[in-house]
Amino acid sequence: MTTAVLVAILAFAVLSFLFEWMSIDVTALATLGLLLLFGLVSGQEAVQGFANPAVITVMMLFVLSEGLVRSGVVKRLGHRIIRSAESSHRRASILLLLLAGAVSGFINNTAAVSILIPVALQLSSHFGKSASKILLPLSHVGILGGTLTLIGTSTNLLVASMAEERGIAPFTVFEFFPLGLVFLGVGLAYLLAVGLRALPERRPEDSVTRKFGLEGYLTELEVPPESELVGSTLGAEEVGHRYDLTVLEVLRADEAITTCLGDLEIEPGDILVVRGRPSQLFAFRDFFALGLAATETGSPEEVLGEGPNALGEVQVAPRSALVGHSLAEVSFRSRFDAAVLAVGRAGHNLRAQLSSVRLRPWDLLLVFARRDQLRRLRDSDEFVAMEELDLEVAPPRRWWLPLVVVPLAVGLAATGVMPILVASIIAVGVLLVAGPMTSRDAYRAVDWSVIFLIACLIPLSTAMERTGLAADLGRGVVVAGQELGPVAVLSLVYLVTAVVTEVLSNNAAAILMVPVALTTAGALGVDPKPFLMAVCYAGSAAFLTPMGYQTNAMVFAPGGYRFMDYVRVGWPLKVLLWLVATALIPVFWPL
Repeated sequence: MTTAVLVAILAFAVLSFLFEWMSIDVTALATLGLLLLFGLVSGQEAVQGFANPAVITVMMLFVLSEGLVRSGVVKRLGHRIIRSAESSHRRASILLLLLAGAVSGFINNTAAVSILIPVALQLSSHFGKSASKILLPLSHVGILGGTLTLIGTSTNLLVASMAEERGIAPFTVFEFFPLGLVFLGVGLAYLLAVGLRALPERRPEDSVTRKFGLEGYLTELEVPPESELVGSTLGAEEVGHRYDLTVLEVLRADEAITTCLGDLEIEPGDILVVRGRPSQLFAFRDFFALGLAATETGSPEEVLGEGPNALGEVQVAPRSALVGHSLAEVSFRSRFDAAVLAVGRAGHNLRAQLSSVRLRPWDLLLVFARRDQLRRLRDSDEFVAMEELDLEVAPPRRWWLPLVVVPLAVGLAATGVMPILVASIIAVGVLLVAGPMTSRDAYRAVDWSVIFLIACLIPLSTAMERTGLAADLGRGVVVAGQELGPVAVLSLVYLVTAVVTEVLSNNAAAILMVPVALTTAGALGVDPKPFLMAVCYAGSAAFLTPMGYQTNAMVFAPGGYRFMDYVRVGWPLKVLLWLVATALIPVFWPL
């Protein structure tokens, strides 16, 4: 009876993850509540996940990764790649992917991809290529780079911690490196030879418009008396042809003129509601000496005053509190100390003044603010960071300290001087005490949804073992592959985990499959380490869906991808790595 109840709870969790009934952390918490309600775990067992060494280590690594992000070194390396590649887009892409793979092995791979997405967008713009050609490979290489070390991905840490709790020798930091390097090399070779060609080259007007309804920016330009546009018409000046802009309406006193705009003679004080890309908008503004019309009280320069001001681009996050409200309703300028100059979305939905536009998820905002404030906007939970248009943020005080502390912590753990948990806690303490980061920075660096997901689902593995479900599943795997031998069973464990990770998350897949892997190895009477390694590598092999891995979801919007793009590029890579794992895991970790 208890097994049937547990199966029902598992079915609920899987369906909730798959159909996104709730966010992943809420689903995990609801699953934990059901385990408690039906007596499958005790109260003490339910909270053990929050004290699990893997959970604490992942928290610390989030903070250390943020310290490296804030140093700006990785991003500067990315920009240097663009400059050094001269006229070769392929060479720049290869160098960027190599950087992503290397960095992902030593900081959280989600953070590594997050740093490099703006660099990839700038690379695409620099060479006049579509971002869809590079962003998905960047995600996949970030995933593969995470398999290089124990700390590259939370999956490895979680499996290692669960194994150690069950009496298995601790995993070392670089134990993953040999096969991880093969995975990374095979993945890079495939993506460069096949993946880049298989991806469609969607231009922004094709990809972003279709997926998220973005056709450019909407902004308002005021015509001063001295402008050469006064007395002329938009048709005579060939505004649409010369600047690739669309003038949606002309605001004159209390009148909004929307018809026959090409023949309308422009008067001083007219406000042109214009849609287009930033470079074209500003070229048009500068040529005719137009001004940026104020959408709230005062011009941006008057409100922000003197100082190092710049333009930045942010995207409204899906769960932002701004969604459904207009800029005026949320008092955007006073709240964020920044002025919205333009909003990017399908043009026909934005034929109102900017201050009255109700924001939607994935709206792009072109923001004018002080550089330090742009950095705060970029780090805010309300927005998703996008490509900077003219943003040079000075490095924080003692920016170099993470470059010393993080490698030192990794080195101490790798040489066995202290566990990675201890080394990471000490390293975080040094960063907070020395000043490159504040405690507020540290709290914001942690992805709490991941922490709650892991902590709430760890008791699920306890329930699986107690009810015998893990043993039943393990015996089923053995029966399915016993005629072909232990290597075939190992291959089946990898394959099942690789499928499950596409439906759930990498961490959830690991939590479900670790008990199965252990009971399978026990039934065969072989060393469990190869089966645990299969779970580690397969748990990170999420290439088929946007929801399979965080980095896949991160590139979905800016790349303008569709679901089938992931399948088209991902399934050959998934099969290829399955064959590599089947052949090499028994070599590196004999059965």
